[in-house]
Amino acid sequence: MIDPEVPERSRKLLQEHPEALHPPGTLLRKPRFGGRTWRDLGMCLLHAPGWALLPAVMGSFHRGGVQVFGFLAQAGVICAGGLAVYTGTSLLSVAPAGAAVAAGVMFGLCGEGEAARLGRTLRDRYVRPEDLGDSEVDLLHRAGSAVAAVLGSEVNRAGLLDDVRNTVTLPAQVWEIAQTLAQVDALRREHEAVPDRRDPRIAVMLHAQGEALALATASVTRRVGALEDYAVQVVAADDALRRWETAQRLSTRSDAYRELLARTVRDELAVTQIEGLTEDARRIEEALLSSVDQARRSGLRLVVPVKEAS
Repeated sequence: MIDPEVPERSRKLLQEHPEALHPPGTLLRKPRFGGRTWRDLGMCLLHAPGWALLPAVMGSFHRGGVQVFGFLAQAGVICAGGLAVYTGTSLLSVAPAGAAVAAGVMFGLCGEGEAARLGRTLRDRYVRPEDLGDSEVDLLHRAGSAVAAVLGSEVNRAGLLDDVRNTVTLPAQVWEIAQTLAQVDALRREHEAVPDRRDPRIAVMLHAQGEALALATASVTRRVGALEDYAVQVVAADDALRRWETAQRLSTRSDAYRELLARTVRDELAVTQIEGLTEDARRIEEALLSSVDQARRSGLRLVVPVKEAS
């Protein structure tokens, strides 16, 4: 956990290089010669000829800007070599100067990096979870999760909450909780390491200190609980917002549903008309069948007398 008041670039750099963070109680001093060592000097002298003559090859072992620089420097070396040949200058007389320049540049880039410098100078502006006890880590995780839930909520992004205060105040709350937990953890470790605990006077003092630790832990626990209650309310507000948005989307489709109902009414009228036509057709069909039957009956009546007459 890093103090939110640390500039964003520095905070991001420390987050990307957790190895640069130091545990509490570490004696940190500014390194001599900017952190450069004799080993750095030896490595620079070893690699200098390669950078002077074949910077593209040396740069290929790196990535990003160093690799690009290697190719550009190689073009410069080729041009310098061509110029030396044109002027009749020996390459062996130019190479040592190039190697010296390369060694100087590399040695200047050695030493304490920016992340290491920030980790040293900002030692009191961060708390490492691995330096805390399990209970303190749990409280810090709960506080961070609650704040993340609030800041990542839909109602916060929509500006329905006090987003400015949330953005500034909530990270500051978590940082204060982290500081308190770090202090509680350090004092608890110190309290547990006190010898001669059976001595009555020491026992009385330890009891008072233990009560102070318990009160501090209870206080920060209530603070974490308040953040979690806030997060629960925000989650409920998110649910309400989603329901409201759903209702709004449905309301925008009311015209379509009204049109559908109108079509339904027209369909019912059409069904009535169709049913009427169907009934007419059925009656016509029945009349036709009746007529055919009557005709057949009439035909039969005509056939029988003819047979009898014959």
